[in-house]
Amino acid sequence: MDAKKWLAALSAVAALAATGCAQQPPVAQQPPVMEAVIGNNFGHLPMFVGVEKGLFQKHGVDLKLKVVNTGTDMVNSMHKNEVQFGDMSVTTFLKARHAGAPFLVVGMIMNDATTAFADQPLAIVARKGSGIAKVEDLRGKRVGLAREQTSDEYFKMVLARRGMKYEDVTIENIMAPPALGPALAEGRVDAVVSWEPYNVMAMSRAPDSYEVLRGGGHLSYMMIATVHDPMLQDNPGLIQSFVNGLAAASHYTRQHRAEAVEIFAKWVPGVNLEVARKAIQHISFDPRMSRESLRAFENAQNDLLKLTIKNARPLTITDVVLTRFTEAAQKAHPEYFSDLPPLAR
Repeated sequence: MDAKKWLAALSAVAALAATGCAQQPPVAQQPPVMEAVIGNNFGHLPMFVGVEKGLFQKHGVDLKLKVVNTGTDMVNSMHKNEVQFGDMSVTTFLKARHAGAPFLVVGMIMNDATTAFADQPLAIVARKGSGIAKVEDLRGKRVGLAREQTSDEYFKMVLARRGMKYEDVTIENIMAPPALGPALAEGRVDAVVSWEPYNVMAMSRAPDSYEVLRGGGHLSYMMIATVHDPMLQDNPGLIQSFVNGLAAASHYTRQHRAEAVEIFAKWVPGVNLEVARKAIQHISFDPRMSRESLRAFENAQNDLLKLTIKNARPLTITDVVLTRFTEAAQKAHPEYFSDLPPLAR
């Protein structure tokens, strides 16, 4: 074959190869893998749902979950840079931030954006025969709770507003919430303080136990999504993808609570589904960052500065709670927010 024919043939083969390549479907780019540390309670329920239903992946983040018992575990995991997102309560976040942690709030997981005092998931439960009919009857009693966690801060606020001191009761430190029910049933404590589903679980485990107080407007028990300050600078797009996925997951959780409970039971062993279906009724999953939500941060900080964090200057909440990611999610995906009640203007 002469040179002209060889070049013509080679050109034809190249053109055919190029045509074949053009007809091949593009390879889908896999979303980046990120990890979040979360608690084994209903405050984090949309996170479980979002991973199981592929909602984070749909919005551009392949999210993995590290499930732990307490807020202390969450903060430690963030400090060690084991995860990119840390989901924790408002009081856990504020204490960590006051201690110097470079954490910022970018989203809301468990929240009621219509009020600054939503604490319905928190309760004080007493055993039968304890003689506890009201909060004041807790004087001299043994109370089981997880020290330095949200239940502990809530209990301090409850006592303070009744003119009582923390030292008026004997605290039994029970860091694993599933152990509260057995402690109450076996009479090792007279009452327990916790979040859901562990209050309802304790009442199920200890026959004829009862609520002494449910919520009461002492603080807004919010579960929030946090990131390290450096991540905000380096990966704002990934944070937005995460918050969009969280909005989708919160919407799905609100619309399918029974299925959400079943998903939770797959991740957290030993969950009684009947008990869990009762417990979830006490929880709101509103991802909006409203004026009331910001007030809730202010109120929680004020109480912490009085009761727990001594001689500290208050943080400027709008410096550490960033609303722009949720606001962008609302604009891009109004369908995820359409079922929520209107906010006061």
